[in-house]
Amino acid sequence: MNLQLLISGLSMGVIYGLIAMGMVLIFRAVGIMNFAQGEFLMFGGYLTYTFNRMFNLPIWISLILGSLSMGIVGVIFMRTSYWSLRKAQTRAIVVSAMGASIVFKESARLTWGSIPLSIDKVAEGTLKLGSAVVQWQHIAIILVAVGIMALIFLLLEKTFIGNIMQATAQDQYMASLVGIPVIFSIGLTFALSAAITAICGGLLAPIFLLSNTMGVASGAKAFAAIVIGGFGSVQGAVIGGLVVGLVEAFGGAYISTTYQLVIIYVVLVFVLMFKPQGIFGEKIQEKA
Repeated sequence: MNLQLLISGLSMGVIYGLIAMGMVLIFRAVGIMNFAQGEFLMFGGYLTYTFNRMFNLPIWISLILGSLSMGIVGVIFMRTSYWSLRKAQTRAIVVSAMGASIVFKESARLTWGSIPLSIDKVAEGTLKLGSAVVQWQHIAIILVAVGIMALIFLLLEKTFIGNIMQATAQDQYMASLVGIPVIFSIGLTFALSAAITAICGGLLAPIFLLSNTMGVASGAKAFAAIVIGGFGSVQGAVIGGLVVGLVEAFGGAYISTTYQLVIIYVVLVFVLMFKPQGIFGEKIQEKA
């Protein structure tokens, strides 16, 4: 049973890690936490459903098309919810993102209905490991998520586009002075964030079903992962996601599935008590 919980926890952990990674990319680019990230997951799941069940395309192609479509939606979200308010107070941008999350949820309900939906699994069947029975879907989630994380690392660290994105994240003004198109870089960051989160929605849909509220809990757990891992740290988001996934799996099994989110935030509080900046966060010193 412990092996089964471990694989289940890891599969959910890498999902939360990817969502958290998307949130961190936006945070590093514009300094704002995107509280509509959970709705990116939900809407991406519905777009994958459209290609898979309505257009009868294979699940792999549907995941790719759903991700690309959500990337376009991410750019639209940036232009409507952030760019026009970029010089306003932070609270205005946060409220704008929260309003956009409501638009996403209601648009999904009006377009696809309120009845939970499902899509094809990436991998069918189960694998028996001793006394543990593991769904191949969970193993596929881990493999796909690790592959995406590796590609994002290569993009950010080894490519010219990644250098542009990181330069813009460090200082938008200086980036514009050296000729970097800031709006393009930020738009690309939002697109990448939305695209990787959309894949998470498509991977989770066969397990938990699609609904217009599925992004709420996932977004809250991803935010907990960011705080545990350390704000602004991509690797911290991944580690924090794994911590949250494992705590959720083992806490639900040995304590209560009803209070999984409560258990996660209790662990979050304990982490902050001993390491307030998070696992990979940097200490912040106040000027005298």
